[in-house]
Amino acid sequence: MTTGSGHRRGRGTRIAVALTAILVATAMAGPAAATAGGAPAGAPVTAQSIAMSDPTPEEQEQLRAIAGAIWTPELAVGWNMNAEVADVLSTATGEILKCSEAFALVPRPAGFVPGLGYLVNYWKNLRDYFLAVKSDRTYRACVVTAAANYRSPIEMASMGI
Repeated sequence: MTTGSGHRRGRGTRIAVALTAILVATAMAGPAAATAGGAPAGAPVTAQSIAMSDPTPEEQEQLRAIAGAIWTPELAVGWNMNAEVADVLSTATGEILKCSEAFALVPRPAGFVPGLGYLVNYWKNLRDYFLAVKSDRTYRACVVTAAANYRSPIEMASMGI
């Protein structure tokens, strides 16, 4: 039972830090997983290195879950989860992870950009992480900033503009 806001805030910070550690560990394994069936092992993973084909219906739902955690599920349900939306979502996810790391002071491999493969392989981790950090004042700034910066680009990508 929580008795004060300080205790809740401390618990939220511990959760956010733990989730950041999980995501950092996942990110270190992510490039290899994200390139499965794609680029050769050891090749850098970038948004451009991933084929720009539209996600499968299952991948679209996974992307929608991540987008719903960043913006709102009500917004995400109306978006066409095409390859361009996945690219914008990858960029926004990368910005949130970089921002969160700055707060947590946890290093990540240089040059890692979460592509479609990373998003669909780790969508549950990402969704849970974004939902957890949105309630923590410090980390919430990362999600809110990315949501504001990428709202227009994701809307335009959804419309094919």
